[in-house]
Amino acid sequence: MSDSLIADSWTLQDGISMTVLQNPLRTRVIVTGVGPKFYVPPHWHAAHDEIHVVLKGRLIVTQDGVRHVVGPEDGACITRRGVIHSLESFPGEELILEETTPAPEDTEQKIYFFRNLGVPGMLRSPLGIMQVFYHGDSYPKFPTGLRWLERPVIVALGGYIAPFLGYRLPDKRLRMDPSRFPRDKKD
Repeated sequence: MSDSLIADSWTLQDGISMTVLQNPLRTRVIVTGVGPKFYVPPHWHAAHDEIHVVLKGRLIVTQDGVRHVVGPEDGACITRRGVIHSLESFPGEELILEETTPAPEDTEQKIYFFRNLGVPGMLRSPLGIMQVFYHGDSYPKFPTGLRWLERPVIVALGGYIAPFLGYRLPDKRLRMDPSRFPRDKKD
């Protein structure tokens, strides 16, 4: 079993690690500034909001095409569900970033999401990533701008094709639950 499934801290890549923190439950990303920058490509969530807090350094948060530089003095940066967003550190700079959601059960699922993506080799497996995205309420932004196509592609690739080809989630606690991820969650 992978370290990311049993440990509360694991390496994402050289110079970037993730830790699960308690009370309150959240994840912490630590970027040393040595090695590649931290980058989360544009994506969106259908059923949950995210809260990012920068404890040290600066983070570029892009929300629906608007770029913000966020630092410790800015407090919480909230990304609402449905908003296309990306995260990026500055090359050569240290960054300590915490992520959570307004609902503890969503934060718990995000941790399972990150644990699955942290399994060695997972980030090099497009179908494995699509399966984790399917179960983890994450949808990549396609460069074509065909937003209506993003969810069906993840459902097809991650929900049907990946399992058919033998792909299995390393941590089965990450599960698409219709009561947690309704088709069109309303406020």
